[in-house]
Amino acid sequence: MTMDLRKAPFALDDGGVDWVESTLEIMTVEQKVGQVLCVYLHSTDMAEWTAWLAEREIEPGAMMLTARPRLDARTHVAELQEWSSIPLLIAGNLESGAVNFLSDTEAFANPMQVAATGDVLHAQRLAEHCARVANEVGITWAFAPVIDLAMNPQNPITNTRTFGSDPAVVAEFGAVYIEALESRGIATSPKHFPGDGVDDRDQHLATTSNDLDADSWWATFGEVYRRTIAAGTRTIMVGHIRQPALSRAARPGIADAELLPASLAPELVTGVLREQLGFNGLIVTDNSAMTGFTTVMARGEALAAALNAGVDMILGNVDVEEDFALLLAAVRDGRISGDRIDDAVRRVLAVKSSIGLPAGTDRADRDLPDVEQERAWRDEVAARAVTLVKDTQRLLPLDPARHRRVLVCVIGDEPTFYDPSGPFAPQFVDGLRARGFEVEQRTVPHVTTAVEASRLHERFDVFIYFAVHRFIGNANTSRVSWAPWQGFDAPRHVVTLPTALVSIADPYLLQDLPMVRTAINCYTPTPSTVDAAIAVLVGERPALGRSPVDPFAGHWDAAL
Repeated sequence: MTMDLRKAPFALDDGGVDWVESTLEIMTVEQKVGQVLCVYLHSTDMAEWTAWLAEREIEPGAMMLTARPRLDARTHVAELQEWSSIPLLIAGNLESGAVNFLSDTEAFANPMQVAATGDVLHAQRLAEHCARVANEVGITWAFAPVIDLAMNPQNPITNTRTFGSDPAVVAEFGAVYIEALESRGIATSPKHFPGDGVDDRDQHLATTSNDLDADSWWATFGEVYRRTIAAGTRTIMVGHIRQPALSRAARPGIADAELLPASLAPELVTGVLREQLGFNGLIVTDNSAMTGFTTVMARGEALAAALNAGVDMILGNVDVEEDFALLLAAVRDGRISGDRIDDAVRRVLAVKSSIGLPAGTDRADRDLPDVEQERAWRDEVAARAVTLVKDTQRLLPLDPARHRRVLVCVIGDEPTFYDPSGPFAPQFVDGLRARGFEVEQRTVPHVTTAVEASRLHERFDVFIYFAVHRFIGNANTSRVSWAPWQGFDAPRHVVTLPTALVSIADPYLLQDLPMVRTAINCYTPTPSTVDAAIAVLVGERPALGRSPVDPFAGHWDAAL
C-alpha cells in the first residue's frame, strides 16, 4: 500500500507534508532510528535522563508516561519537549481516564461501565475527560481505546478494559471515543490487533493466539477494525498475538512453529492491516519487553523483523541503549532498508504534523479539566451502569428493619499497576452504616471453621461479598482465591443466610460464586460506583445497566 500523507488519517496540507519531508531529509541515521522508539519514561529527573540519552545520541520519537503526580507529569513533559529537537509524541494509557499514570487521580469509567449504560454519550464524556487531562499534562497520544472482544471470560487481559463481547457495541462505542479524541488533536491507538479476548493467557507472559477461523475473524474483529479506521484513528497498536487462520490464508503450508504474533508477522501487519483493511496510519507494537515478543526470536532479529513486517514504531525496551544499537546496526547493514526506515519515520512525523506539534507542544490553552462537571459525569455513568445480574431469592432492597445485622466480606480491593486506586471497602461499609445497618467486616481469604460458617445465620441477617477484584496484569488467571485448606470463607452458608455479591470491577465473579442468588455488577472501582451500588442495594435507585458480557461465564448454574 503506497503511503499518501494527504489522505486519511493524516490529511496533511502542503505545509504539513513539507514539514515532514524537510525534517526527514536532514535527519541523521541515528535520529531516524530514535524516531521509531517509544521509550517508557521511568525517570523523575529529566536533566539526568535527557543527558543520558544525549550522550548516546538517542532522541526518541515518543515517550510513554509512567505513574507520577499530575504536576510532576506536566513539568516533566514540558522539560522533555524543550530538550527534544523534534517534538515528541507523549503517550498515556487513556483507557479509563488517567489513573494508570497519574498517581493523584481516579478513574473516570472503565469501557465496560460505559457500555453497560447503553448510551454512547458516556463514551463521548470519557473521551472528553481524557482529552482534558491530556491537554493539562501534555499528552498527545492515547494508547486507547481497547477494542478487543471479551469472548473468553477466562482471558486475564480484557475484562472491564473492553466495551464487551458484541462487535457492534465495541465498534460503536470505540468509534465515538476515537472521533472525540482525534477531533481534539490527540492521536488514538486502538488495541490490540489482531484482537485479544479469545485466548486465556497473558501476552506479558506468553505469545497468545486469536484462534477464530478467518470468516469469523472478519465478521467480528475485522468489522471492528474497519469501523475504527473509518473513525479516523491515526495509529493502531499490534499485539503479540497470533492469528493462525489469517496467516495460513496468506501463507499456505506455513508450519505451526512458523506462525508469528502480529507484531512480527508481515502477512498480518502489511497484508491484513495495510492492504486488506486499507490503514494508512502509523502502526506501533505493544510493549516489546513482553515475553510474547521476546521469546519468539533473538532481540536483534526481532526488532528488525518488526520494522520489516510493516511496524513503524517499537513501544518499550528491554534495554534502551542496546535496542537502539541493535536497530542502528540493522539499518546500517541493510537488514532494514533505507526506504523502510524512511517510511516508518515518515509516518511518525506525519502523526506529529497532523496534530499540530510543529506549531507548538504546549496545550494549556485548550479545554482543561472541570472537576465539578466531571464528577457529575462520573456519578451519572456509575448510576446508569449498575446491573442487577440476578436476584432469584428476592432479597432486594435491603432494609435495616429486616437486615440490620450485615457481614461484609471483602474480596480484593488491592491496588494494581493498571488501577492503583482504593481501597473502597471503607466507603461501602460507612455507606451501609449511615443507612442504619450494623456492619461487621472481614477480608477474603480469612481463616474460619466449618462450624462457624454453618452458624453465621445466628449472628447476621445478610451476608454481602463486596468485591473489588480487578485486572492485575502479568498473570494468566484472574479468579477468586479462598482460604486454605477447604475454603470455609467461601459462600457455603447461602442456604441459611441470604447472601449477595456486589462486584465493583470484575463482571465474571459468579463463575466462582454460582450459589449466590443476588448479584450486582458495577464495572469500575470509583467512589461514584460504590455510592451507586449502595443506592441500588437499598432501593434508592433502580438498576438500569445492561451487561456487555455474559456475567455467568457460560455456566448455566450461575444464572439460578
